[in-house]
Amino acid sequence: VDRRKLPSRYRGAMADEPPSRLDRLWELRKTRTATTLLKFTSIFGGLFLVLAGIIGLTGIFQGQIVYFVGSLYAIIFGCTVLIVEVRDKVPMVSAAYQQIDVYLKFMTLQRGKGLYYLGVGLLVLYIGPDGTSSWGLNNVAALLLAIIGVSHTFKLIKESDPVLGPGNDVPLAPGADFSSTRSDWGNMVAAANKPR
Repeated sequence: VDRRKLPSRYRGAMADEPPSRLDRLWELRKTRTATTLLKFTSIFGGLFLVLAGIIGLTGIFQGQIVYFVGSLYAIIFGCTVLIVEVRDKVPMVSAAYQQIDVYLKFMTLQRGKGLYYLGVGLLVLYIGPDGTSSWGLNNVAALLLAIIGVSHTFKLIKESDPVLGPGNDVPLAPGADFSSTRSDWGNMVAAANKPR
């Protein structure tokens, strides 16, 4: 095997060379500083989308119905981004996050969240203020959210795994052992239905 043709991370392991700059940079994506930066930019993107949506509501006064509806979407999507990012820091947000955890489970994972941000960003990006291709504040906020979505989707910065949601720490019923085979199903049901 010619070591010169291998990527640097394999050459270093084979020849006991120090890691390359790219390898060190790739490891930085897992640091607390990087994840905090990603969280901050995601929250900022959600806030910016909500603010741009509120400002965009004034389009109704100029007869821009499509931009007005797009601004309503921007507000709703921006609030969803904020709920997903803030999670359990505020009790009212925690209640809304429980609904997202149940009905939009993909948004609790980094790649699912990233695809949502990317999709919303691209959707709102193409709604122009006067029905043409000119740009408004919603478009700028949507572009920022789409970029944040790319960083989530491709895990350019790796988030920690999601914590257990509400109710996931409830113990199983007595006799419920999901590591057993299917033939034990009757035994598990009987054990769960025994009077106590």
